[in-house]
Amino acid sequence: MTMFSSEQLHDQNYFNDPFPIWEQMRHEHPIFHDTIDNRWLITRYDDAAEVFRNHAIYSAKPYSRFGDVIGQTMVQMDGKDHDIRRSIVAPVMVGKRLENDYQPLIDGVIDRLLAKLPQSGTFDAMKSITSPLPLKVIATMLGMPDSYDSYLYDVTIKVFEALAGTEPAKSLGKAKHEEFALQIDQIITERINSPRSDLITGITQGRSEDGQALSRQEIASFITLLLVAGGETTDRTLANFWYVLLKHPESLAKIRSDFSLLEPAISEFMRRDGIVVYEDRELSEDVAWYGQEIKAGEIIRVAMMSANNDETVFADPRAFDIARKDLNLGAEKRPGGRSEGIAHHMGFGLGKHFCIGYHLARAEMSSATEKLFTRYEKLAFAPGPEPDLSIRWHMRHLDHLMLSGS
Repeated sequence: MTMFSSEQLHDQNYFNDPFPIWEQMRHEHPIFHDTIDNRWLITRYDDAAEVFRNHAIYSAKPYSRFGDVIGQTMVQMDGKDHDIRRSIVAPVMVGKRLENDYQPLIDGVIDRLLAKLPQSGTFDAMKSITSPLPLKVIATMLGMPDSYDSYLYDVTIKVFEALAGTEPAKSLGKAKHEEFALQIDQIITERINSPRSDLITGITQGRSEDGQALSRQEIASFITLLLVAGGETTDRTLANFWYVLLKHPESLAKIRSDFSLLEPAISEFMRRDGIVVYEDRELSEDVAWYGQEIKAGEIIRVAMMSANNDETVFADPRAFDIARKDLNLGAEKRPGGRSEGIAHHMGFGLGKHFCIGYHLARAEMSSATEKLFTRYEKLAFAPGPEPDLSIRWHMRHLDHLMLSGS
């Protein structure tokens, strides 16, 4: 067995290309104590699925840092508290409601952003499209005017920076959320008195099976969570997706000739690359992994991106194959896992805390990609430094994406 150290998980070489180290860990160190972050890292697909499914033992308590900044949300809850809140907001985030009410809004936002691009020439894909897109979509779904765009971006950035838990960023982010919550409260009152077809109305009217509703504070906290989770992650995921497509011209050519292939391409991208590297869970009781006893209160860190590249589950995992036979290429399902040789990727998580905005993210990725590659018959990386795709904090994403189209 090869010697391995925690320092290797915090080295720039690892951040640039973690996949060889993850492969080594899956074979030789399937449970590893990172003494620097004080986390027990797991890297195998089946182990990750077990942790995500067993919420009674593996709690979402590590995400209490969200509560410290934006108040209580379901992201840090387990059990019935989580289930009640998810049942209230889920109906307005997925299914026919998204397709019928929100897809036209998504398409409209994308069309307006693309209309500002040059007919040919170089443009900053992140600044002009991927960064503004998710926040504009959310603002439109919420029924907010365009004048809120820059303000929502400021809220998102400050809250996101606050989640690291360091000062003064934490206090600044908390203050910004509280300021935002006051504005949202006025809109909540308007929607209660005069309902519309927007997202805030849907959330204010949402009820659990036993008639429970979200409090005003919870509505404001959920909307801020939506901005952070749906803004930063979708922005970076879309940029990563375009980068990967341009790096695989044969697959891109197939997609250009048949845009129905975008859906399996998104699934394969989320498996192979995705964006979220880790999720943490706190032990509610003592467990044993591979003979290693781990005490209650300690943190299990799930390397989702490693699980998605587990060679015992996915053949030749670093290949980008939009016709892959061992991956579910359709829409994701919350239970996830694998059966009869076909596995679901974990890019949106799995189980109780499966990403509630996955349907929205896929809709934005599919529509924006089809419209961009239809607008430009030829699209390539602009001259200049190669984009750097590497791990930054808990995400793996690009530092820039300059494109040239004609």
